[in-house]
Amino acid sequence: MAERYDVVVAGAGSAGATAAYFLAKGGLKVALLDMKPREGVGDKVCGDAIDVRHFDRVGIPHPTGPEVEGKFRGVKVFAPNERDVIIVEGEGYALNRYHFGQRLLSIAEQAGAEFFGEHHAFEPLVEGSNVVGVKVRDLRGRKVFEIRSSVVIDATGATATLRSKLPEGWWVSYRVPKEDLIAAYRGEIEVEEVPERERGYAVIYLNVEIAPGGYWWSFHKGGNYINLGLGVQAIPGNPNPRRVYEEVLEPRYRVSRRLHVGGGVVPTRRTVPCMAWNGFLAVGDAICAANPIHGGGIGPSMLGAKAAAEAVLEASERGDFTVAGLWSYHKRYHKLYGAKQAGLDVLRLYLQRLTNDDLDFIISSGVVSGEDIYDIGSRGRLASDTVRRVSSGLKLLRRPSVLRQLVKVKEYMDRAVELYSSFPDSPEGFERWYAEERALFNEVQTWMKGV
Repeated sequence: MAERYDVVVAGAGSAGATAAYFLAKGGLKVALLDMKPREGVGDKVCGDAIDVRHFDRVGIPHPTGPEVEGKFRGVKVFAPNERDVIIVEGEGYALNRYHFGQRLLSIAEQAGAEFFGEHHAFEPLVEGSNVVGVKVRDLRGRKVFEIRSSVVIDATGATATLRSKLPEGWWVSYRVPKEDLIAAYRGEIEVEEVPERERGYAVIYLNVEIAPGGYWWSFHKGGNYINLGLGVQAIPGNPNPRRVYEEVLEPRYRVSRRLHVGGGVVPTRRTVPCMAWNGFLAVGDAICAANPIHGGGIGPSMLGAKAAAEAVLEASERGDFTVAGLWSYHKRYHKLYGAKQAGLDVLRLYLQRLTNDDLDFIISSGVVSGEDIYDIGSRGRLASDTVRRVSSGLKLLRRPSVLRQLVKVKEYMDRAVELYSSFPDSPEGFERWYAEERALFNEVQTWMKGV
């Protein structure tokens, strides 16, 4: 291993491998480190679902062959009563997470990135107000050494191993509140028969008693295979997701074989406020890139990795790896996904306060259609036409409060999207922007308490 690289990427998951690919393709000397050996890359607890559109936006080939275990015609969202349903049309892949991860690693290496498996980048090297490299532990030889670089990219997942160890006074070292985390548990299983209503779809079941603050799912992966799991908000008093999986979810199916089971933590919220510093960027779950509503993180992680790579390549041309030189990463990511995420985070906060009766009513009454959900997912906004249609619907007379709440939610979602779309062009405007961001979400939280 060389002693110096242009970029060190810590973590070879979807975000890290994609970033390494674009950076190496751009001509930079890249070290890609992961705690797992080469043959372990891609082996991760995941829902395994991704919208087909992400691949065109990222600019890498769609998965083929063993990478694809199934294809979704859309998403079904069931009310807690499990009778009423909203169908959201739109194609998606049921990935084989391992083969997909191996392909991302392969294209990164083919582009010129150097991969080092069983190497743990456990601490950033900090000199003054700059990140200048990482401390690495070789898990095979038990050696500890340093790698220096112009830029370090933290792609270590929800733990944000490097970002979380930066000085507290740095904007980028933001600590994610526990209530913004989802504790998940899932199994890849073969069943005797996949229920007809789940065939060919990614199916989401809303039920605050089974999965408070989240949902449970059954994603059909072809044949008699499904990805079955749940996520619950990681706050005191909520049930253990593994116990719910074993005692409530699996017994609903006649299980022939368990291929893999496991759990993890997913941050589901808007991104951390600041994602860059002098010589440093973070991507993927390390910045909370997962969709706040459904927790899908593969697509936005790859989009963020592309944005980060473009910012680093631009900074390299100027020889400026300061926070100002890397600042365009924010603008790029928020245009691709981050602004939408902020709007969806408002919706997430609202949905987490609803009861099963509320959810049954909203879905059974037709207040929100599949087209509405598709539009919300694409733009992070609740369309004005939707609110106008709802306001004229006689069905709402039973619960006029729902209309008032939806109007307010739309207002806050619009404000969040606009705020993140107008992220400052330089670090000089960040503190003012961040004060506005805190004020907006404090206002949202205060209103939510009265809902």
